[in-house]
Parts: sequence; C-alpha cells; structure tokens
Amino acid sequence: MPEGWTTAQAAFVLNEPLDTLKKIVERGPVKARVVRSGGLRIRKFALADLVFLRAERELRTELTPKGRAELYRALAKLPDRSVRGEVAFGPFKFAFGRYLAEVEARLEELEKLADDIDTSGGEAVIKGTRIEAHRIAALLDGGTTVESVLRDYPSLSERQVMAARAYAEINPKVGRPYSKVTAKAALRGTGLDALDDLE
Repeated sequence: MPEGWTTAQAAFVLNEPLDTLKKIVERGPVKARVVRSGGLRIRKFALADLVFLRAERELRTELTPKGRAELYRALAKLPDRSVRGEVAFGPFKFAFGRYLAEVEARLEELEKLADDIDTSGGEAVIKGTRIEAHRIAALLDGGTTVESVLRDYPSLSERQVMAARAYAEINPKVGRPYSKVTAKAALRGTGLDALDDLE
C-alpha cells in the first residue's frame, strides 16, 4: 500500500471537487502529513484520513467538533487493517467498515488508471496512442461531450476518455494549457468543413 495519497488523489478517491476537499481539511480535524517532493511541500493522506473524510458528512450531523476531533485521533492511532472494526472514543463507538469499503473501491479505480495511461515518455498519453491525457481532459473541461471527443478521436474508447479525465484531475498540468476545442470542432464551427464537399 502507498505511503499516502496527495490532495488531488484524495479528492478523486472521495469523489469531491479539489477545492471542496481543501476547505473540508482546513476545517479540521484531519492532519495530513506534509512531505517534500521535488522541492515542493505536499500533503499526504493516510488510509485513516481518507476513511474519516468519507464519513465526515455523517459525523458532522452526529458529533460536535470536539467529538469529531476525538474520534479522528482514535481512528488515526489504529493500524490500517484495524480500521475495519469499531473505533472507541470515550463512551462512544463508531463503525467505519462501510466507509472503508467505499474508499477501497475508489482506491482500486485509482490504481486502474495505470492500465489506461502511459507516463513512461514524460508526457502522459493514453496507452497505445500518442494522444495526451491532458488534451482530452481539456476538451471535456471546455464543454465538449464524450460523444464529440469519440467522434474526433475514433481510436479512443469511452473508458479511455474517462481515464484521461480522471488522470488529469489527479495530476494537474503544469505550464501552458491545452486548447478546449479540437481542430475538427473548430473547423466545423467556422463552416470550413463544408469545403470538403466541394472537392
């Protein structure tokens, strides 16, 4: 099991927008480790952190902030394999098993991205193609539908398109962004594709 997950990976696992997760973490009580990577300081979340954050909405309605902090400290002290059972804090017990199962299922999805995305050449591309994952994600972010992407990139499957989007969410692109429209879509928009009919 990895030593921890970044904030972007945690957002994917928890199915939360990145900015929303950052706000939840700022409110506490989760204390992710801060590590240095490539000269940057990044947060790393443990399995217990992810499970607690997955249960956070329910816990907010059932416990006071102080109670949530006590429960988090009790959960964080357990080894990962013990998260399946009940966690006792003071006179209370809370079962995290259901949340652990949900987190583990999403962690499996995170691992499956490696089956669809190739990062061996520096730029992340969809395996078996030269198509950049961030290019496809930019199209989707720009409002292009999956069907339109598949029409303009017929060699891709829907699974590959969704894997590209997930990969880009977890690994934001540094530097100049990709265009949010394909060249084919731009030509369709200008009507220049009608010139093909004249030949």
